[in-house]
Amino acid sequence: MEVPTNVTLAFADFVSEQSHFALPIGIVDTTLRALSPITYPEDHEYIFQRALNRIEPVLSPKTALYLILRRENSLVAITYVPYLANAEAKALLVDNRDALLKRLGEQNFSTSIICKEIGEITDARSWEERSGYGQPRSSDHSEHTDACDTADVTGSGIRDLGYKKNKCRLCDRRMKNKIADDALDALKHLGEGGDCVQLSVNITTEILQLNFRSRNLAPSEVASHLPTSTPSFTFYHHAANERLYFIFYSPDNASVKARMKHTMAIPGLINIIANDNGMQVDQKIEIHDAEELVFEAKDERIGKFRSVYLSNKFAGTESQWKGMEEQ
Repeated sequence: MEVPTNVTLAFADFVSEQSHFALPIGIVDTTLRALSPITYPEDHEYIFQRALNRIEPVLSPKTALYLILRRENSLVAITYVPYLANAEAKALLVDNRDALLKRLGEQNFSTSIICKEIGEITDARSWEERSGYGQPRSSDHSEHTDACDTADVTGSGIRDLGYKKNKCRLCDRRMKNKIADDALDALKHLGEGGDCVQLSVNITTEILQLNFRSRNLAPSEVASHLPTSTPSFTFYHHAANERLYFIFYSPDNASVKARMKHTMAIPGLINIIANDNGMQVDQKIEIHDAEELVFEAKDERIGKFRSVYLSNKFAGTESQWKGMEEQ
């Protein structure tokens, strides 16, 4: 497969332009074509996950491509071959990934990997696991195929990881609810003591929507803002102890469907949406009556927990919860 001039020129521009985070390279028939580069977020505080979020719109579960990505002051070559993509296109990209590195200059790259799912690229936990910071994979988590399981065959010092399956399926990311723009904006600006943001799940659309946002709300006033007949999620930044509380309020008179939809939305909201935007929940509370709301600083969860509730502990990329072994 020939690497056309437009790809080499786009790569040269990408290398020289430090504001560019990733460069997708698609394939049409048997010809490579450079796509528009993806820039870093303009946020004042750079977070790797926020940059990864920008890649998701260009990835499709049915389209294979190459992706060049900046990671820790080096370049990573990703061969993205999703399960549902055209078999001939996948084979062509896998067979020619070493040739692409040679054409673009092996000295520019530190690592070459193969990915088959979007989350293996767009979830920072996947990168931590590949870097050895997460729990090491055991051999039974490796998927061995002739085309997708390789060692460092270039002899150039490039770390060729081939394809290694994540320890978990990143279910919280794949199943996370969509969130309305105003709700996401409210969460992003939740930073001062007394700030309060309340969300709920639209049962019809399953979109997380904003109920209300408030500044300088006293702790004693939070309970009065909990809806009386529908579940809700309330983020509250306590001014006195500087802890960020997450309150899952699920009244007994709410419908079973509403309680179920809200319970299922928790992992994606806490593990993905909140973390992706730099929010770290310090204390979780689950209550079923507004009068039960008490702000305490404890290592354990507060309230009467009826749901299987995530505890923000991970083994590799697998979320863990209390009593998990008993399920």
